[in-house]
Amino acid sequence: MKHILLSLLLTALISTPLSADEIQSSPLKEAAMEKIFSSMNEKEFPAALKDAQAAGIHQQVLLEAQFLHLVDHRNEAALAALAPKLLNQSDKFDPDISEVFSVKEDWLAIIHYTQALAALQKGDKAAFKMHITEAFWLSPRQAQAFAPHIDRLRQNEAMAFITLNPERTLHAQDGSKPTTLGQLMKGKKATVIHFWSPMSQEFQLNLADFTLTTQSCKDQNIGFISVLVGQYPGILDDAEALRKDDARQARCTWITDTNTKSLANLLRITDIPTMVIVSPAGNILYNGHPADETFWKTIQKIAPNFKQPNKNRKTTTPNKPTINK
Repeated sequence: MKHILLSLLLTALISTPLSADEIQSSPLKEAAMEKIFSSMNEKEFPAALKDAQAAGIHQQVLLEAQFLHLVDHRNEAALAALAPKLLNQSDKFDPDISEVFSVKEDWLAIIHYTQALAALQKGDKAAFKMHITEAFWLSPRQAQAFAPHIDRLRQNEAMAFITLNPERTLHAQDGSKPTTLGQLMKGKKATVIHFWSPMSQEFQLNLADFTLTTQSCKDQNIGFISVLVGQYPGILDDAEALRKDDARQARCTWITDTNTKSLANLLRITDIPTMVIVSPAGNILYNGHPADETFWKTIQKIAPNFKQPNKNRKTTTPNKPTINK
C-alpha cells in the first residue's frame, strides 16, 4: 500500500500530446524536459532541475516534475516543504502547459495533499483532516494515494496505547516446541515482527532483500520474528516449502499466528507484507510497510551501525492501479 500517487500520475507522461510550444522547442529544451521526468536519484535531480530552469521550462512543469520525483522517492518531508511553492502557483494553472494534469481540480488536489503532509509534520490533526478531505473532494480518482495517510495516522494513534505481553505464546511454523514473545525478545536491542504470506507476490519478488534484512538485524542484535498469516488449505505446506528453499538463509524465527486474539488483529495488520518494530519493553516503535523510509530510520536509531541492504534499489510492488491524462 505504499505511496500509490506516482503510479496514478506517471503514466500520464506517456500519453500526453505535445503542445505547440513543445513542438517548436529546441533540442536542448526537449532533452531537459525528458530528463526531469526520468527516474533519477536524489543527488542527480537538483542538477537536472537547474538545467531545465536554464532551458526555459515553464515553472508549472518544473513543479510537476519536482512533485513526481519526490513521490517516487517517498520523500514526504520534502513534499510537505513543496506546499508553499505549489500554493503560489495554484491560481496560475494552465492545462495546456501541464505534463500531468488535465483539469485544475487534480492540480489543486495535490496542493492540498502536500499541505496535509505539512500538517502531519507539525502534528496538526485538524489541519491535516481539512486538507486531505479537500484533496479527496477535488480529485476522488486519486483517493488511493490520499487514504493511506489517514490509515497511518489512525494506526500510529492506536499503536501508542499497545504494549505487547512478553508471556504471549508463539507457535513455531514447523510445528516444533512453542516459545514466548519474551524469550525471543530477551537481550535484544529491539525486535522486528514481520507479517507475511506465501500468497503475497510482493513478498516473493523481494525475498532476497528480506533475507538480507534479517541477516543485518542479526548482526546488530535486533530480533526478527516472521509471522505467517492466513488460513487457506495448504498454507503451512507452502510456507514451509518457501522457508526451506528460497528463504533458507533468512535469520529469523518463523511462527504462525493464532486464529483467535491474533497478533495481526492486535497490531491492526491490513496489508502484507508489514513490519512492526518493538522496543525491549514491548512498545510499538513502527508499524507499516518495509519499504517506508521511516522503517529504516527507526532501525538506524536503534542500531546506528545498521546498513540498509540494497539501499538504492526500489522495492517491487506489483499490480499498482494507474490512470492516464
